Amino acid sequence: MPRPTAEAEGCRTQNIMKRICSILLFILFILLASCNTMQTEKPTRVPGELSLDIPSECRTLQEGLCLVSEPGEWLGEGKTTIITQKPEAAFIGESTAIQIKVEEWTFIFDPGEKKPFSVGMIFPNARLYPQGKNVGMTVEHAGKKCDEVEGSFIGDILLSAQKEGLNTNPVSNFDIRFTIRCNNQPQVIQGRVKLPR
Repeated sequence: MPRPTAEAEGCRTQNIMKRICSILLFILFILLASCNTMQTEKPTRVPGELSLDIPSECRTLQEGLCLVSEPGEWLGEGKTTIITQKPEAAFIGESTAIQIKVEEWTFIFDPGEKKPFSVGMIFPNARLYPQGKNVGMTVEHAGKKCDEVEGSFIGDILLSAQKEGLNTNPVSNFDIRFTIRCNNQPQVIQGRVKLPR
């Protein structure tokens, strides 16, 4: 029986290598396809979590209020509310607390005594306004308000005039995201209130 030539042996090795490469490419393709699917999945809201992620319902808000109240939540009645009316806003007295009104909704966001309302800064662990040196907030709707509050907020934009280092009225534009738990309920409200230039 004749022995295979070096040339024939080389061809056989090349064929085996091509098959191995084809199999590896196929496996890599499957892995990449599954990774791509995982990246495009949208994160789901976790019920009861105090999160400053903008709810999908509120991402396109140009002006006004967007509020998502979880099912069973008392103040927002478990509804999604979108109001495209221009908000009214003013700083309260000489403080850095800002009061915002949109139809029957009233919000107060207070970074704390003598703390600036810094753009992009997260104000966590808010309790019922007023809190003095600590972060405070409140939400009222149609005469109903929270007696106890747990929440956070962030001002993505906040512009007003300044006098002697203090913000002055009127507030010319803002974009504030917030999350709040009212009266120790398990459900939360997430939202956004915005006044563009």
